[in-house]
Amino acid sequence: MKYIIVILSFICLFGTACSDNNGTEAPVVRPEAQGIWVDNRGSEPITYHWVRYGKLEWICENIRTETAPETYLPDPNNSFYERNTEEETLQYGYLYDFETAKTLETEGWRLPTDEDWKDLERHLGMEAGKADKEEWRGDFVGELLMQDSTGSGLNLQHAGYHITEGGRGVRNRGVDGIYWTSTLDTRTQGYAWTRMVVYNRKEVRRFSMLTKKGLSVRLVRDVQQ
Repeated sequence: MKYIIVILSFICLFGTACSDNNGTEAPVVRPEAQGIWVDNRGSEPITYHWVRYGKLEWICENIRTETAPETYLPDPNNSFYERNTEEETLQYGYLYDFETAKTLETEGWRLPTDEDWKDLERHLGMEAGKADKEEWRGDFVGELLMQDSTGSGLNLQHAGYHITEGGRGVRNRGVDGIYWTSTLDTRTQGYAWTRMVVYNRKEVRRFSMLTKKGLSVRLVRDVQQ
């Protein structure tokens, strides 16, 4: 009996059967480096933080550069949706259609490709075979993408999305965040690949969306030497 107790104790200490989280908690992932970039294009400079994963550096806040006329604030002419407050702008950034999102590139910062997003997802623990799949994938990758500076630092926000057909205005603010890639979905004209996170889901969704809709933007650049 004495030897059985010792063996069971060994299993609980070093095995997976008695793990504290039993696979129900996200792994701890930290950036390899971090820093600050100042965007001086507007009337006022905007300070962004970035984090490094692998050979890429990712902006940690939603882009909030104003462009006309395709920047959605959201739509001030729609009585159901009020113009962003300063606090909302800092948290959610602005929403851009696909073509406008591409004009935000500057100083080596670019709209991430679909492959850039896959590379990030793999660095956060997604299996290589799942990265190419569509819809929801990555057991904890969505949760990691939403973590602030106490975790992964990527801090994806839930800004919703802007529509101009079948109504007008911002939908699902505070619920989900959808982010452009620069990669068109060649199977369907007028669609591009995106990533979605939802506040209460641990996975991340890969799907294509109509390029006329307004989505959130993050920028990425190659590691600076």
